[in-house]
Amino acid sequence: MSIYQSDALTLRTYPYGEGHKIAVFLTRKHGIVRGAAHGAQSGKSRFGSALEPLTHLRLTFRQRENQDLATIQSCEIIRPFAAFGLNLEQSLHLSYFAELLSEFGQEMERDERVFRLALAVLDACQRVPVVGLARYLELWLLQLEGILPALDRLLPQESASKTREMMKRPPAKLSGEEWQDQELKSLGRLTNRLIESHLEKRLKTRKMLEEML
Repeated sequence: MSIYQSDALTLRTYPYGEGHKIAVFLTRKHGIVRGAAHGAQSGKSRFGSALEPLTHLRLTFRQRENQDLATIQSCEIIRPFAAFGLNLEQSLHLSYFAELLSEFGQEMERDERVFRLALAVLDACQRVPVVGLARYLELWLLQLEGILPALDRLLPQESASKTREMMKRPPAKLSGEEWQDQELKSLGRLTNRLIESHLEKRLKTRKMLEEML
C-alpha cells in the first residue's frame, strides 16, 4: 500500500457507513482523490473543519494499487475557506465551482493546471463579481480539456473579443465593468451547452443557480 501527500481542495463529502464520510478532493499531484475519512462524523473527529467544502489543505492518504477508494490519514489545513459573510449568489456559485472541478478533474491523474486555476478563482472570490468568475472558470476548464471551440463562430465579434481578453487575465484582475449583463448571460448559455454536451448530463448546482437566481 502506497502513501501519498499533496496540497488539495476539499470538494464534497457524503456519509459512509456509521460515523464515517467519503471525501472528494482535487489535489495538486494526483487529480481527483476519493477517500474514506474514518470517524469523520463523530463529535471528536480528528479531521475537524478540514472537510468543509473548498478548504485548502495538505492531504495525506494511502491507497492500494487498483483500489478505487483511498484511506484518508490526515488533513492539515493550509487555509480555511471563509464561507461566512457570503451572500446567496456567492454561496450557490461556489457550490457550482466545486461540482465543476469534481466533474472535470481526472482521478489519480496529475494536472496541476486545474489545481492552480481553482486556487486563483477562489482567491478572487472576495474581490471580483462571482458571475464573471463563473464564466472564467467554465471557459478555462473547457480550454484545458481541449474542447473550447473557436469563439468567433459562436459569439458576436465584440463578445468573442472580450472573452479572449478576459481569458488572458488572472482572475483577480477581472472587473466585469466592461460586460453587459445580457452578454454574460449569453456567454453562460454557451458555456453551459458545451459543458453539458461534454459531460452528457446537467450539473445539479447549475440547475439550482438557474432556479434560485
